[in-house]
Amino acid sequence: MSSDSFNDLTQINKYIESDRWKDLNRKYLPEDIQKLRAPFKTISPISERGASKLWKLLNQKEHFISGLGASTAQQALQMFNLDYEFIYVSGWQVAAESNNGINTYPDLSLYPSNSGPNFVEKINNTMLQKMVELKKIEVPPIIADAESGFGGVYNVFNLTSQFIHSGIAGLHFEDQLASEKKCGHMGGKVVIPTHEYINKLTSARLASDVLGSPIVLIARTDSLNAKLMTSDFDESDKPYLSNKRTADGYYPIEKNHEMAISKSLSYAEYADVIWCETNTPDLGFAKEFASEIRKHYPDKILAYNCSPSFNWTDKFADEEIIKFQQSLADFGYSLQFVSLAGFHSMASSMYELAKNYKGGNMMAIVDLQKNELELSKDGYTAIKHQQEVGGDYYESIGEIVMGSDSKLLSKKDSTEEQQF
Repeated sequence: MSSDSFNDLTQINKYIESDRWKDLNRKYLPEDIQKLRAPFKTISPISERGASKLWKLLNQKEHFISGLGASTAQQALQMFNLDYEFIYVSGWQVAAESNNGINTYPDLSLYPSNSGPNFVEKINNTMLQKMVELKKIEVPPIIADAESGFGGVYNVFNLTSQFIHSGIAGLHFEDQLASEKKCGHMGGKVVIPTHEYINKLTSARLASDVLGSPIVLIARTDSLNAKLMTSDFDESDKPYLSNKRTADGYYPIEKNHEMAISKSLSYAEYADVIWCETNTPDLGFAKEFASEIRKHYPDKILAYNCSPSFNWTDKFADEEIIKFQQSLADFGYSLQFVSLAGFHSMASSMYELAKNYKGGNMMAIVDLQKNELELSKDGYTAIKHQQEVGGDYYESIGEIVMGSDSKLLSKKDSTEEQQF
């Protein structure tokens, strides 16, 4: 085996001994990675470059990064046009809009498991094409939701590998039972024992190491608001559980608050980022949680979902809302996002347009275009819809292949070019 082969043990040791991993624990040896590695890299550089950039962004001093969940590739493209630092892909939105199935679904892991990786790949391809057109030099990293892994450790390894091949930079798994998985803001959640979830984190990290992409691995606990756990086998979980089972065969959680902190502390040495999903935007708990984690892991990065599942309108004064994310950042939450922003933006804007147009009111379309023209002054480009979906890119292909004088080119007689 050549010393410069991707699966050479020297290369693997150099990779895992990097400062990037100084605060992390692996439950396996370099030789274990070598068993599974190909002799050459099999992934595109998008994941590796994005992961490195995301890690750098998350480790900026006195700075947090914030993003929105994209429900479609075009929504992601608008964020790219606005130079967002990262793009978030929510499993909820994949279920509701961008899955490979033939229906929209609630967040119950009902959609085909390769939907998330396929959606990420679509976003990356869309942005890469636009990057070339705009002569930009990079695309923003994507952080995606891997749900509960759609199964056990084998499923997690396979799903992580698919996401890496799609160009993912960051990935999160939640500690719910995959077969009973629910949205973090729904009832009926069942969490799994701490050691079982750590095995899933280990499987995801192993996939990352095998493929050679240093993805940012995010551990999310749903134990703060879950009611049930599958087993009392794990000694670290026992103090927070009832010793009686429910009719469904699960153990009721009696001390959610303490369990959420305990589990997160156990996860911290295996994950790059810790996220505790909450049911309310409670700065008091956010501060306490951050303090407990950082007491033991002073440099641990924390994540917070500023979810539209919360009714923000009746909880804070405007001044408090303005300061909310900076307050989180002061506690250590360097990664913040609005998970379902895409769905709510898309649904509400289309409802408003449909309501105003109903019955054939063309003024609704005129008002829409006026708004687009106004946005164009700030850099909005989608009013030229042919261009926005790659028309210029493919026009360049046509010019190269057929010549710039060809009558088969699409742009010369385009209504869009003549009127906008």
